[in-house]
Amino acid sequence: MLSKMEINKQALIQNISLLACPICASPFHFEEPNGFICSENHQFDVAKPGYLHLLKQAHKTKYDQALFESRKKVIASGFFEPLMKQVAEIIATSTAEELVVYDAGCGEGSHLAHVVESLQNNGKKVHAAGLDIAKEGVKQAARDYPGIVWEVADLANCPNQTGTADVILNILSPSNYEEFKRLLLDEGFLIKVVPEANYLRELREFIYMDEKSTYSNDSVTTRLAERLTVENIEQITYMAPIAKDLFADFLEMTPLGWHISEEKKAELLANPPEALTVDLQIIIAKKRNVS
Repeated sequence: MLSKMEINKQALIQNISLLACPICASPFHFEEPNGFICSENHQFDVAKPGYLHLLKQAHKTKYDQALFESRKKVIASGFFEPLMKQVAEIIATSTAEELVVYDAGCGEGSHLAHVVESLQNNGKKVHAAGLDIAKEGVKQAARDYPGIVWEVADLANCPNQTGTADVILNILSPSNYEEFKRLLLDEGFLIKVVPEANYLRELREFIYMDEKSTYSNDSVTTRLAERLTVENIEQITYMAPIAKDLFADFLEMTPLGWHISEEKKAELLANPPEALTVDLQIIIAKKRNVS
């Protein structure tokens, strides 16, 4: 029986044509036991438990293992399940015989793994890669979801070949639209998920109790529309139950919980809301001037 590292290494080798050296953008070839080497002899070795660390230089982030473990617990509870179902349905509309899906800002991989499973269950052949600058998230993704290409990568310098993506996912994560345009095939599309005004309203109202208790995504959507052609916008709103014993994990994973005082945090954990409002906008966009 293959180890998770071997399963992931096989996925990397099988999808090597999608990868590009982050230093010179050259394609890779593989040399045993674990080397991905480009034509300029820059080498990156498969790390345990089976991901590639494709950064020009190390990046320190505030996203640690505890955050990603908390995120996985919350996602596993079904908090984002309606969103993931809708995203998978959008991707399934692609006419590509074999889908290449990149998750830009994949975190610990739960969203991408869920989408891949859904598409495969509906008969789609999927080549998937998750990219994130936070090594702890990618490391956990490789451990928990073998068989997907996992990359520690900078979204400003994606180590993937130009014109290879049928779909790019960008879920509640920063973007780099120039890179997304470079990666997308002419008929490919971006799915960007952004908060709407009432996203986590209960939490915002408790923490801020002022004008910050509402959220506007106008600046985000304006920047996207300046760089890509928006094909469609869908909205998804629902109440997501959350168990009391999961609320500490929720505060660990969301930026809203990072700046709350210990006193208010204790008050909230003692009497958390039983459900939170999930209010999101799903933007589907393509490259401009596609005939």
